[in-house]
Amino acid sequence: MPTLVEIMSVVAAVVATVTGVRVLRRRRTSPLALPLAVMLFAASEWATARALLHVAAPSVPATVALHYAVFPGAAVVVGAAFWYFLVLSGRTLSRRTAALLCVHPALLALVLLTNPWHEAFLRLDVVDGTVVDGVGPLFWVHSAYSYALLVPGIGLVLRAMTRAVPGHRHVYAVAVLGATVPSVGNVLTTVIATRSENLHLTPVFFLVSAAIWAWVERYRQHSRVVPVSTRQVLEALADAVVVLDPGGRLLDVNAAARVLLRRPDGTPLDDRAIGAPWREHLGPELGEVIAAGGSRVLTTASGDVLDVRVTRMADHGDRAVGTVVVLRDVTELERLRAELAHQATRDGLTGLHNRRAFEQRLGEAVAHARSTGAPLSLVLLDLDHFKAVNDTHGHAVGDRVLVAVADALAAAASDGETVARIGGEEFVLLLPGLTAPEASRRADEARARCAGAAVAVPGGDVRVTISAGAAELSSDGTADGVLRAADVAMYEAKAAGRDRVVTAPERGVRRRAVRR
Repeated sequence: MPTLVEIMSVVAAVVATVTGVRVLRRRRTSPLALPLAVMLFAASEWATARALLHVAAPSVPATVALHYAVFPGAAVVVGAAFWYFLVLSGRTLSRRTAALLCVHPALLALVLLTNPWHEAFLRLDVVDGTVVDGVGPLFWVHSAYSYALLVPGIGLVLRAMTRAVPGHRHVYAVAVLGATVPSVGNVLTTVIATRSENLHLTPVFFLVSAAIWAWVERYRQHSRVVPVSTRQVLEALADAVVVLDPGGRLLDVNAAARVLLRRPDGTPLDDRAIGAPWREHLGPELGEVIAAGGSRVLTTASGDVLDVRVTRMADHGDRAVGTVVVLRDVTELERLRAELAHQATRDGLTGLHNRRAFEQRLGEAVAHARSTGAPLSLVLLDLDHFKAVNDTHGHAVGDRVLVAVADALAAAASDGETVARIGGEEFVLLLPGLTAPEASRRADEARARCAGAAVAVPGGDVRVTISAGAAELSSDGTADGVLRAADVAMYEAKAAGRDRVVTAPERGVRRRAVRR
């Protein structure tokens, strides 16, 4: 009758083979699949050979062949385990390393083929029709090499596990457990079992190992992939970092993410979110950004401005292993940026557009007028006798007068029109869609508003008048040309007595002055 150990060896071989086939189907999507499948198939061969020893006992040649057949599987298991550990720790199997891993099985095969002559590996004696096995010095060399290869492999995995994101540390733990459980049986067989009992526990422990991998293959989908890269500096980063697996489950959130992000119900993130789909814990504002990838500045419902950068991670085979979402709170930065942009285009005293902004808008308006054929006019305005205001009342009052005039001009402007201060007491109106006569009337309205603006000072009010020049962009005109024409017209208004509007003529038409 077969012993319990032999029955369990057969079961282990079957489970390992079935699991190996399932794992092998993923070899194109996971770099862990091939070394794990090779390990499982080799373990199946090892367990099968050991289990069949009882069946082959009546035949001495068959028994001897099965004794030899146990060891090639053992050698391949060791090499495949090291390969698996290497990939799991984030490294790749180079051709040189692959060639070195093949040396052990090749030499072992040569030793086994020649063993009947030297018996330096196995000593097989036939006593009363029963094969009795013993080991030679090369067996201990084989065993020492096997453990010498497994130990540094496990060390690589344990080192990687200490640096892994929390959501993937169990992958390393399962890998170490599944790959090293058979070693425990082998140690027990080598150290504890007596030769007379002929007790071999390694295949039994293979059943435990195969069961672990079968469970991983069936239920732990996200344990199949190579874990994402180290998180050494995540907690030290001021930026919020969220790590997702290929299926969109949260693997890790750093301390900054716990502070910055909130669940849809407003509660902060914590470790309970690990392993759950991100949609259950992150607000809907991030959904479109995460789905699209790349980078984007996002304004949340609470008014926070976030710089979001989504990076897809892939292994050396260009297979997806996860996604990193980095978020930075740029609310204050955007406020300062907007403020600086405003300051760069606005006059500090009056709040109107400055010369730089006006020239940019003029260039855009000229280009638009040329492309559409729409009229474009501008009005240049200059305060009359403004130096006398400063000399008489001081620059503080002069500044108040400039602000009052600016307010009057801004109140007279319509949507789409630009009011700018381009000099000390010089202002301009940019009037898209208006012809020269229409611009002249608009300028006269502005002149009247400015004349009505008063600044209170001790002893009365200070009032000023303005002189204005209006000009329309000609069909072949330029921004400099229309501005120069308005400037000439404005100086003609001053020469004609001030407090009036002069319109630059079209070619061949005399200038017209308007005063109310």
